[in-house]
Amino acid sequence: MVLHQVTNASNVYTQQQLNTIKVYKHRAVYDYASIHSVFASTFVAHVSFITTDEDGEPTPMNLPMTAVLGKYNPQDSLPEDDGSEEEYYRQQVDLSKPMDIYLHGNSAMMLKRAVKRTGAMKVCLAATKVDGVVLNFTPNGHSLNYRSAVIHGDAELVESSDEKRYSMHLLTNHMIPRRWSNTNEVTPSALRGVQILRVTVRSASGKVRAKNMGAADNLEAIIGRNDVYTGVVPVYEMLGEPVQSGYFPTRPVQTHLRDWIAHRNEVETTYAYSATEQTAEDTRNMEEHLKELAAQEIPR
Repeated sequence: MVLHQVTNASNVYTQQQLNTIKVYKHRAVYDYASIHSVFASTFVAHVSFITTDEDGEPTPMNLPMTAVLGKYNPQDSLPEDDGSEEEYYRQQVDLSKPMDIYLHGNSAMMLKRAVKRTGAMKVCLAATKVDGVVLNFTPNGHSLNYRSAVIHGDAELVESSDEKRYSMHLLTNHMIPRRWSNTNEVTPSALRGVQILRVTVRSASGKVRAKNMGAADNLEAIIGRNDVYTGVVPVYEMLGEPVQSGYFPTRPVQTHLRDWIAHRNEVETTYAYSATEQTAEDTRNMEEHLKELAAQEIPR
């Protein structure tokens, strides 16, 4: 999970009116890796667009969809066995470069119908990870640790069977790394039936809060009840024990699945707890508050 990566002009989204963060500007991120990592670590993104209702009136819509980052290049196809670790990282994991987003749905999908009518459609995608509940002395001080990203782009239907296969490959491995090369081959009929949209990114931005409560606004917020707990309750998504389908009950869980479950759970937990640390500035301010409380002989 990459956050606040050292950036240069070649690996960031240009700040425009549409994507510039205006509230809590200090939490803003614009680099590819930070923004893309939010989408890469979530199973579902929300896609918003404007369509027309039965009366022909403009109507906003929002759909939860599976979304995966990728950049199709017919000269750089994905190996069926997913390749070496170096090759797998370069083609499917490296998030620090320009990418498109592929959206998967069925043939009745509302967005697909809208795109088919217009040829292309402006869309807005959002993804969020909640990493902690921040507990403060007062109600208004409560918050969340989170990573969020918003992408604006243009959605078009993918017509090429090769690009469809590419995006299905990516989506499968987005859910479970190297799952594509550890299952049976996709059938031609399944490939024909899948509906895929490619979103070309126009702008993007992200916001991140990853710290403890921080220093209280003032001493008045601290003084009062002597039982108010403050800090962070870490929040993380955990993968459970696989439950077999019933087809072949004696088959063991594949090694790559065990490895993925253990690794993802560790990554989620480690990040959530690492996001509970105080900043140096907050620590200094808290120490000053504690000195003032001691000087006033206020119990801690």
